[in-house]
Amino acid sequence: MEQKYEEDIQKLQQEIEMLEAEQEETLRSIFVQHGDRLQQGVKSACEERGGGGAQQHAVSKLITEVRELEKDLRRQTEINGITLNECFVKTLHKSERKLVQQLRLAGHCGLLLFQVEFAVTEIQEDNVLHRRVTELNIVVDGVEFKDFSAFVSRVEDTKDLLLFFRTLRTFSERCEDRRQTFQHFQSMKGTSAP
Repeated sequence: MEQKYEEDIQKLQQEIEMLEAEQEETLRSIFVQHGDRLQQGVKSACEERGGGGAQQHAVSKLITEVRELEKDLRRQTEINGITLNECFVKTLHKSERKLVQQLRLAGHCGLLLFQVEFAVTEIQEDNVLHRRVTELNIVVDGVEFKDFSAFVSRVEDTKDLLLFFRTLRTFSERCEDRRQTFQHFQSMKGTSAP
């Protein structure tokens, strides 16, 4: 029985880590998508208010932070191979003890396009924050891969987003290897003709 609790705790810790990473990615994606508009809007707002020294300092600090986040996002994209093109977050419920948010992420990993929609429920009990993924829906371009489609269905049932993204990257790399191998043999076939 104790081992079961330890396994549950490990799964929850992994889920928390994954959600925190996704939250960071979401914020970075928002800054990437809207960074230029944010910079222009902040500059305009400060100029309208007279552009005092403190406001100019705040603007330059925000611009520096946005640029650092953009660099960090590019670095993360290079490392994990997943590029987000769209990030949508909507708060469905917010109270002192409970927060429910609906999220939609769309992007690609290699040549595979994906869209993930899910809800995250956070409940504060005493000093412990419990997070749970609900209503998971995943769409991946590449329905010709029957085994991967079956895997996606299992992930939707278990709501294990971390497993999905890790496997997506590995699967995408294998698809690219397969494509390159196929092209290699096609080119060999064309050059070896009498």
